[in-house]
Amino acid sequence: SFTRAAALLGVTPAAVSQAINQLEAKLRLKLFHRTTRGVSLSEAGQRYHEQTEQPYRDLVRAREALGESLAEPSGQLRISALHLAKNLVIAPMLNEFVRRYPKVQLEIRYEDQLVDIVRERLDAGIRLADALQPGMVGVQLTAPLACLLVATPAYLAEYGTPASVADLDGHAAVRFRFPRSGRLHKWRLREDGRELEVDLPARFVSTDTETIIEAARAGAGIAQAFIRERVAADLAAGRLVEVLPGSCLPLPPMWLYYLNRRHVPAKLRAFIELLREWRQPA
Repeated sequence: SFTRAAALLGVTPAAVSQAINQLEAKLRLKLFHRTTRGVSLSEAGQRYHEQTEQPYRDLVRAREALGESLAEPSGQLRISALHLAKNLVIAPMLNEFVRRYPKVQLEIRYEDQLVDIVRERLDAGIRLADALQPGMVGVQLTAPLACLLVATPAYLAEYGTPASVADLDGHAAVRFRFPRSGRLHKWRLREDGRELEVDLPARFVSTDTETIIEAARAGAGIAQAFIRERVAADLAAGRLVEVLPGSCLPLPPMWLYYLNRRHVPAKLRAFIELLREWRQPA
């Protein structure tokens, strides 16, 4: 009855009757037989019910599943991150994230070029502060990054150890190339209170920051390591030596950014919260 349906829906019987009348008018069909004894489905109403019942149930299940995904971390989580973020940000929290959230399928794309996370259907990106996509919500993950110049002891023994920025002239440089623009990254150094940009001829070039370090270890020349922690073991073991200590200007902090939306999926919220537990911004 309309009265029982109204009670289940939490509305008045008149509201149910009005909704049925509007649907019948829109379909141009009589869905119910109405008598003083009650209401019953017409033949058209029965066919309409049979054809719409399963789609309605599917819609309810989809809505429930979506609600669960917003409440419990699950589903695929796609992140675009700098190679620099691999050891500095992702690796320290990866095992804990996988342990806590077994229903999340985490996909991380390591790439140094700028990426439109909306166009690429990504959930979030991790980039330096000066390369964030406009119009996004940001979460600071690190302090400014302490970079440094490094080379092997063998290379410095053969070609000499620079004592000033001017002494870098004539040295072989291992350089990073920005993948999208194609330009070479210039070293930003500080000497006697002055900030200098150094643009040495490159002996070895790569768009991958890990390859830059590998080339430095191989003795290809002087390289800029973007993160001190990345070469800390090499420095401690004597495989690499810092060149012009303290001369490198720090790089901007690393941030996570994502689309500004009203409802952030639980899987992304969980990832952000775990990063916040670990992060150490300035």
